Amino acid sequence: MNTPELQSLKMAWLAAAEAGDTLGQQRILRDHPAEQEALIDFIAGYHATVGTDLADEVTPLPLTQRAFQRALERTFVPQLALSTLVDLRKQRSLSKVDAARGLRMSVDVWNKFETGAIELVSLSQRQLDRLAQFFQISIDQFGSLLESSQPTISLNRRQNQEAARSEQQGPQRQSFADAVARSTMSKEEKQFWLE
Repeated sequence: MNTPELQSLKMAWLAAAEAGDTLGQQRILRDHPAEQEALIDFIAGYHATVGTDLADEVTPLPLTQRAFQRALERTFVPQLALSTLVDLRKQRSLSKVDAARGLRMSVDVWNKFETGAIELVSLSQRQLDRLAQFFQISIDQFGSLLESSQPTISLNRRQNQEAARSEQQGPQRQSFADAVARSTMSKEEKQFWLE
């Protein structure tokens, strides 16, 4: 989110950079911890597009070096290839319970996300934003992972072919609102997601 305060901090950082004021640059990062991540991304983009190299400048301060390194890693190091919401959750080292608790929903509803039972079109922009923000990915990435999430199918060798085909169809798809309404979520959690 590019707030007016963040814009003014970027301008101040640019002014300090052009003046060669590394202490001023450090002060901006240190004095504004809430905007620090956005500023780090901005600084990495600045250095990537302007073509400046920190090694050519006066010896940077440790905070600036760490911030620059962290921003470069986040900006230029590719994320692991993820194909499902299960992969995403595991990459973040979360159990199903941890993911559900962090999202303020019950495990049964989160499980429906992981098995692909929730229809993407049933999610509002606000709901998608909350889900994507929790995992620190874009809404489009979350939607793609939801669409590609499918249950693991295990077949019983004794089943006849007709029963095996009907089980391979996966879980019955449903809207998010319906899943929440039928869930074990508290009244407050339901209200949080359905408001």
